[in-house]
Amino acid sequence: MENEPDHENVEQSLCAKTTEEELNKSFNLETSLSKFSYIDLDRELEFKNDLIDDKEFDIPQVDTPPTLESILNETDDEDESFVLEDPTLLNIDTIDSHSYDTSSVASSDSGDRTNLKKKKKLPDSFSLHGSVMRHSLLKGISAQIVSAADKVDAGLPTAIAVSSLIAVGTSHGLALIFGKDQNQALRLCLGSTSVGGQYGAISALSINNDCSRLLCGFAKGQITMWDLASGKLLRSITDAHPPGTAILHIKFTDDPTLAICNDSGGSVFELTFKRVMGVRTCESRCLFSGSKGEVCCIEPLHSKPELKDHPITQFSLLAMASLTKILVIGLKPSLKVWMTFPYGRMDPSSVPLLAWHFVAVHNYVNPMLAFCRGDVVHFLLVKRDESGAIHVTKQKHLHLYYDLINFTWINSRTVVLLDSVEKLHVIDRQTQEELEIVEISEVQLVYNSSHFKSLATGGNVSQALALVGEKACYQSISSYGGQIFYLGTKSVYVMILRSWRERVDHLLKQDCLTEALALAWSFHEGKAKAVVGLSGDASKRKAVVADRMVEILFHYADRALKKCPDQGKIQVMEQHFQ
Repeated sequence: MENEPDHENVEQSLCAKTTEEELNKSFNLETSLSKFSYIDLDRELEFKNDLIDDKEFDIPQVDTPPTLESILNETDDEDESFVLEDPTLLNIDTIDSHSYDTSSVASSDSGDRTNLKKKKKLPDSFSLHGSVMRHSLLKGISAQIVSAADKVDAGLPTAIAVSSLIAVGTSHGLALIFGKDQNQALRLCLGSTSVGGQYGAISALSINNDCSRLLCGFAKGQITMWDLASGKLLRSITDAHPPGTAILHIKFTDDPTLAICNDSGGSVFELTFKRVMGVRTCESRCLFSGSKGEVCCIEPLHSKPELKDHPITQFSLLAMASLTKILVIGLKPSLKVWMTFPYGRMDPSSVPLLAWHFVAVHNYVNPMLAFCRGDVVHFLLVKRDESGAIHVTKQKHLHLYYDLINFTWINSRTVVLLDSVEKLHVIDRQTQEELEIVEISEVQLVYNSSHFKSLATGGNVSQALALVGEKACYQSISSYGGQIFYLGTKSVYVMILRSWRERVDHLLKQDCLTEALALAWSFHEGKAKAVVGLSGDASKRKAVVADRMVEILFHYADRALKKCPDQGKIQVMEQHFQ
């Protein structure tokens, strides 16, 4: 079993790690850190029936591309599509009206830094929806990243992965592991600068489902696996893919013994972890050869615990985006191509993006794949038909007025898009309405350009891949539990949806009383977007909002009377009270 205690001897040079006590002593860290608490919003999947305006059309099934291994036997499973027997299990009515109160991951609220105090210059989306996202600096982690660079020569941050822990990779080959407790404490420092000198920077990270294992991909192509409980090195993999290419992506699947990696040669490999007679091994299989068209990004489908019995999970689906098309393949029970989707002419410098999320359409819960490149987002609904085969339908796509460099689901209805000038756009997927724009240039986002150009191995990559890499920030953004983490050169930021009450109060702090009342009324009427924090049936939700509206009205009336003009014509009074 993969989780059995390890009794083998591991090379000391690769297993060098600093204990938490030594690092804390070395860093001389301050203990007064901001409050840091979490809630798993993704457990509150909002499964509302989608109202698809455009006519859905099937994407034709295709023969196996020559770059994939030959297809084996078809699956003959006759099970029906996954239907929610109990809609309340996954809040099918919608997270917008059945979610729970959330708390901030940090007390620092940089959402207030946007230009909100100038009432006359409020953007339309702000006046309608208020500030939808809270933007916070993780002060403790950020301070320790800077301290690590100074005290133990960790180098600059290069990659981030988030689960119940936060892992940050560095340019000198170290992986810093932080807790999500109140102190954002440093738990482990994995690797050493001597290993970093041999392997180069950490170029990709992945944490498995139960947060027991960490995979690190390196700029010179090596891969290491660590035990996150003990900090012990479990595997050092040097022959999983051709030498001289950087690891661009490495991803655990839902199967803890199976991972996928993608290198700067554009190839994709399946990694199978085994343990025989106490010896840990890794078997590699090429899924896609970069000589036939370079893959820029990969994304395995992950399912939450409440969806572990979903019939589509048995296929272990993997989406891959090359420079010309996307592929959806099944790794189990045998390798099979389920869909190819060419995306035509695109700006060659635009970044391909992939992101999965489970949604409900007509009460059937199925995974949806968002694919983006340039200024268009395609939504592909993936389900199993009556014969047991995977069936893909294209949903209403989203046309933008900016070029994308990142796409993140925050829940099944709300998505967050990052454009090429580092502005975040919060979008309601169903209505395609833009709810808020947030400037994040202060993050000083880390880009992965050097790894796409494979500078650590001599820059032996194609011009096309190097051009895409100019805007690539795949490893700098990680989402978990409805929160999105952004890795900067000296900091880590997190964004989360504000609760409905926070959004109203935020407007009140800006002295926007009429806007606060209008927003509260939209909550009362059930017309607001990206709503978090209202639970219970419709009457209960209305009553809660109504109580808050009464408080606002009393405050409004009190303010109006106290600031009443003490002289002038009656028209002045009328204008004031109007």
